[in-house]
Amino acid sequence: MTELATAGLAVVDACVLVGMPRSSFYRSQDGSTYRPVADPIPQACRAQPAALTDDERAGVVAVLDDDEFAGLSVYQLYWRAFDAGRVVCSQRTFYRIAGAQGLVGDRRRGRHSQPATSRRKPSCPATRPNELWSWDFTELHGPGRHRYQLAVVLDVYSRYPIAWRIDPCACKYNAGAMFTTAFDTHGAPGTVHADNGASMRSHHLAEVFAQHDVNPSFSRPHVSDDNPFSEAMFKTIKYDTDYPEQFTSIDHARTWTDAFFDRYAHHHRHSGLGHHTPASVHHGTVNDITRARQARLDTYYAEHPERFRRPPTTPGPQPTGINVDLSQTG
Repeated sequence: MTELATAGLAVVDACVLVGMPRSSFYRSQDGSTYRPVADPIPQACRAQPAALTDDERAGVVAVLDDDEFAGLSVYQLYWRAFDAGRVVCSQRTFYRIAGAQGLVGDRRRGRHSQPATSRRKPSCPATRPNELWSWDFTELHGPGRHRYQLAVVLDVYSRYPIAWRIDPCACKYNAGAMFTTAFDTHGAPGTVHADNGASMRSHHLAEVFAQHDVNPSFSRPHVSDDNPFSEAMFKTIKYDTDYPEQFTSIDHARTWTDAFFDRYAHHHRHSGLGHHTPASVHHGTVNDITRARQARLDTYYAEHPERFRRPPTTPGPQPTGINVDLSQTG
């Protein structure tokens, strides 16, 4: 390395050529006795002589939690507390502690500014059909200023449309009737998940669920992705190439939706289901179809093994759920 440097080659280029960090080269030239530590202590775990004491840190947190300063930004709060002699740290340290406590951003105490995680995070597994249903409303455009409410109940594991109905408005009694019919037709699931709409949290629907031993589950307030399967279903509906810009009447909306769900359930190959249809997964014919697909792949592989890196296998539906760690599902 020294010979390369003295031969006119730049140190940077010489280090790249031999694969040596420049810092190591310079240490070797200075005669340094530095040796790498076998088990270094991470910086965050090292004792910091200038760090705040536990009491000082607790004082900062107390200032941040003080209702007197609830509507102030962290910047405004720091300087007011500093002028009042309540903090003994830098603005950056103050802000860092506020961030660690989740007290930055909108600090108002109003109902709409509470953290989205104030309610328990829902966790609902779906390892088989009829274990978890998800449902929600979406708006369909009618003629002029008319709007119709489409309610859809979806089996999360199979993505099968269990039930749906279109009404002029979202109504808890219509929702109760929809679920009563669905329970009679498909049996009751273990859990039904929804967001926090008035119909979803109505006493009437709670009584219907209690009569069938169904556990209701709800999204957290202001968390948009706690009900992803219903939201994905609505996007699939409204991005369908045949979806009209507006429906001419409520009967038109019902006729189109009925045809769409028949096509979706029995002909749509869903990527999340190993390219099977929702009806096949929900009604239990998926295993026969998987075996037939695998037999065709085996035949093709036997004829042309040079076209594959390994023997091909056909995928199938996998366990899923709402806010579930899939690595822990069986």
